[in-house]
Amino acid sequence: MWLKHGKLAYLSTQMRNFFNISKGLGTNVHQLSFILLMVCCKPVVAQVVQTDSAKIYKVWKDKNGENKLTVNVNALCNPAKPPFDGHKTKIKAVLKNKNFVQEIVFDDKDYQMEMILFRENDMWFSEHGGTKAVFIPFFYCGNADNDVKASFIIFYGNKKYLYHLKFYCDDAGNCTLREPNLGPKLKDLPNEIKDNLMRKLKADFSRASKFGS
Repeated sequence: MWLKHGKLAYLSTQMRNFFNISKGLGTNVHQLSFILLMVCCKPVVAQVVQTDSAKIYKVWKDKNGENKLTVNVNALCNPAKPPFDGHKTKIKAVLKNKNFVQEIVFDDKDYQMEMILFRENDMWFSEHGGTKAVFIPFFYCGNADNDVKASFIIFYGNKKYLYHLKFYCDDAGNCTLREPNLGPKLKDLPNEIKDNLMRKLKADFSRASKFGS
């Protein structure tokens, strides 16, 4: 809609004023009205910033039968171009098989300062006793200093987990885990899943480029 109510009232008043003036000047009121409309009624064009989204599917078989995973990310960050914050950003992961359905939704409350960075090839699987676990890491654009973070969605059996872990990256791009209370934080994870996660953190999360920095 081109004109709001306030602008319509203003326009109506201006047209009456022009009409009164035109009487004294002998000017055609229709010509004046046309000119007024051309000046006042320019369309307002809002600036639209495009944000990316992603939706990926994975299928695998284990002792639960066929597993179907869907990961959907809204307002996905691209580290190569803005925006890096200011858009409501959310990730949703759903795992389905014949025995159960599990779902995790993370709606980032800090979207004014960051956006979710997700890459499909960061995901990994591990198998334990005939059941596969899937690890879904994601990161954040908007990390402007040495303190960064990564988040992990984990599905294993009929359980689901979500963890947010803090890291420190020095000026040379070397990163280390900074979680003094990591043991209590991961206490609900089965030992085999915890061990796999810790090995992966040490092996693959040691460079700032992993975090999109």
